[in-house]
Amino acid sequence: MKRLWKPVLTGIIVALILVLVMWKITMDFQVLLFLGTAVFFVAGLLNAEGSTHYLLTALAVSGFYLALFIGIVLEELPQFWYFVPIYLAGALLGLRYKKHKKGTGIAFAALTAVMLFVAIHSIPRDLESMLAKERFDKLPEFTIQHMNGEVTESGSLAGKVVVLDFFGTWCKPCILELKELDKVKAAFDESEVVFYIINADQGRDTPEKFEAFINENDYTFHFAYDQDSEIFKKLKMDHLGLPTLLIIDRDQHIRLQHVGYNPAETRFGERLAETIRGLQ
Repeated sequence: MKRLWKPVLTGIIVALILVLVMWKITMDFQVLLFLGTAVFFVAGLLNAEGSTHYLLTALAVSGFYLALFIGIVLEELPQFWYFVPIYLAGALLGLRYKKHKKGTGIAFAALTAVMLFVAIHSIPRDLESMLAKERFDKLPEFTIQHMNGEVTESGSLAGKVVVLDFFGTWCKPCILELKELDKVKAAFDESEVVFYIINADQGRDTPEKFEAFINENDYTFHFAYDQDSEIFKKLKMDHLGLPTLLIIDRDQHIRLQHVGYNPAETRFGERLAETIRGLQ
C-alpha cells in the first residue's frame, strides 16, 4: 500500500491541474479529451518505476479526478461516460510505456484514433442531444424591462420569431455563447427575428454590472434585466443553469430550449439558424 502514496499524490495534482484548466482556460470537451489523456499518460509515466500492479496504480493516478468527473460532469452530461475509460487507458499506457515501448506505441496510436472519432463525431452530437430540447408550450405573458428604459409586453412580439437568451455577466459560457449568437443574428432581418439577451439576476449580478458589460462590448442585441428572476421563474426554468436559450415561434409557442454552452458543440449556431428558418 505504501507504493500507492506517490500515484495517489500524483492523481491529486493532476486533478487540480485539470480543474484549473476547466475553470480558467477552456471547457471545450474536445480539447479536454486530448489534454486529459495526455496528462494521465504523463502521470502514469512518472509512476511507472517499480510498478507491477498496472490497473491498481492507474486507478490510484486517475481515481481522484475520475470521481470528480463522474460526480459533477456525468451527473449533468451522462453520455460522456466514454471519457472515463479513455482517461484510464491513458494512465495505463503511461505506466507500461518504459517496459513495453513497441506495444504501448501501437496501443497509443489506436487510442488516438478512437479519440479523434469521439472528438469529431461523438462529442458534438452528444452535446447537442443533451443540451437541446424540443418543446411546444405556450409562452406565458410577461413584461421585458429593456436596459435603455423601454418596456415590451411579451404578447406584442406575436408575429415574429423571438430568441430569448438568459445570461449572467459572471458566466463564462454565457459570454462565449454571445459570440455565436451574434453570428446567427447577423443572418436574419430584425423585422422578422428578434434577439433578447436577458440578465437573469443571478450570481450577485446587478443592473450596473450588466450595463458595464454592455458598454464594454459591441453587440446590437436587445438587452433586458429580469429583476428577481421573475421571467426566468415564470418560464419554470429557475432550476436550470445559465445560459438558457429559448426560440419562440410566431404564434408564441416555445419550440426549442437550449441549456448551457460548450465550444465543442460545433453545430450550435447552425442548429439555431436552421430552427429559426423553419419557423419563419
